[in-house]
Amino acid sequence: MSRKRITDRLSFKVFLITFIVQVMFGVLIYAFLYRATPLTWNMVRRTELETAFEKFAKELGTVKFRECGQMVDEFILANECHIVFYKGEHDDPNRLPVSVPGSEYALRTRWDVKQLTGPDSDAEMNFMISEHVYFAQEIKNEYTVVCLWSQRGENVLWQALQKTLPLIVAAIVLVSLLCSFIYTLLFARPVQKLSAVSGKIAKMDFTAKSRLKRRDEIGDLGRDLDMLSSNLDETITKLNNRTEELEREMERTSELEKQKDVFFAAASHELKTPITIAQGQVRGMMDGIEPYNDLETYLPKTLSNLKRMESLINEILTASRMQAGNEIALQTEDFGLILKKRIEEISDLLDVRGIALETAIDDGLFFEGNKDLTSMAVGSFLSNAVFYSSEGSKVTVTSGTSDGKIVTKIRNTDSHIDEKDLPHLFEAFYRTDNSRSRRNGGSGLGLYLGKLIIERQNGTVALENDGQDVVASIILPLSTKNT
Repeated sequence: MSRKRITDRLSFKVFLITFIVQVMFGVLIYAFLYRATPLTWNMVRRTELETAFEKFAKELGTVKFRECGQMVDEFILANECHIVFYKGEHDDPNRLPVSVPGSEYALRTRWDVKQLTGPDSDAEMNFMISEHVYFAQEIKNEYTVVCLWSQRGENVLWQALQKTLPLIVAAIVLVSLLCSFIYTLLFARPVQKLSAVSGKIAKMDFTAKSRLKRRDEIGDLGRDLDMLSSNLDETITKLNNRTEELEREMERTSELEKQKDVFFAAASHELKTPITIAQGQVRGMMDGIEPYNDLETYLPKTLSNLKRMESLINEILTASRMQAGNEIALQTEDFGLILKKRIEEISDLLDVRGIALETAIDDGLFFEGNKDLTSMAVGSFLSNAVFYSSEGSKVTVTSGTSDGKIVTKIRNTDSHIDEKDLPHLFEAFYRTDNSRSRRNGGSGLGLYLGKLIIERQNGTVALENDGQDVVASIILPLSTKNT
């Protein structure tokens, strides 16, 4: 990182400003102490000395003059001052000091006093107090005791501050560095972390979280940023899911459009054949062309082709409604009854082809569906089983409940389907054997319609090989309503 970039960082600015402020504050404190402490100290010392001297003067009245020497020396040493005695008043400059018996430190001569108070003295005597004293048993003799005090103490304190200046400067610098580091740690570092998180959010990376535990505004900002990240992540995930759903829906719509085109192309082809046949037969009958002039023979055939076209058109319309997603009127129906009724309808066909039928259909198979459409779907699967079973074979139909569903199995024996045809069996107009399908009257829409109807009723269908047998499965949700 370049130097310019470092100086632009918030942590650097916070550290530098805090350090400068701390140093300036330390310098101001030192200057205040340097200026104010000696003066304050002198005022305190003067007050203390006045109080002590007043007490000292009273105590002198309890002893004899010749016995006060030790008391005087103790006061001088304790208060770092000078004591001088005069007999009578001391206002007269020519009056001589009185020597104190037994005192080592009391001033004795005028010369001693002049040394301290004269213009050539080294010490500046800036404080002088005096008291009149009568010693014990010497009431007639009046003494004046004078206390002299200089600013030497002030000068000593000033010198002490000057000598400790390097240590004070070092202490100020160290404390300033420590405070700056702590301040940076408390404020700049969390902001850097929040900046890193917001940078990742800007890059659409929502995994980073500040997870600040602070209870101040920075902590609130961090939690708000984490919440924003989570909400954005959730919203974008939903949008992505919705986009995927829309893409799938578009693909499904496109596939349905393709299926629709293929469906109508195949439907047109399927209708074209019976229409052409019917036209040829009618024209032949109208023109009296043999063999169509035999009306008793060809009128029923023409009617049969027209019925075939009607059935095909109805199936095409039904398939179209299913594809369009039109609503189906649903109500509670008994699937077992529908299945039994359709089996009865194909009983003649079973007898003609010599196909045996076995059934095992439970009672109470209620579901939510459309009776007519479900009957059409079931009929398609039953017809398919009969048409594609070998003569003399067997068809087995079972229907019961399992896991809250109606499970129906239609098995036709010895009817194995080529594996390549299995994926296409539910396609419209797909035939595995065109000649047989047309001969049996199949339209190619039965299984296709059956699958559409069952799925519109929330069910599923399947058609698979089981050895040499073919098994069709129809599964519908069991109704939970009271019947």
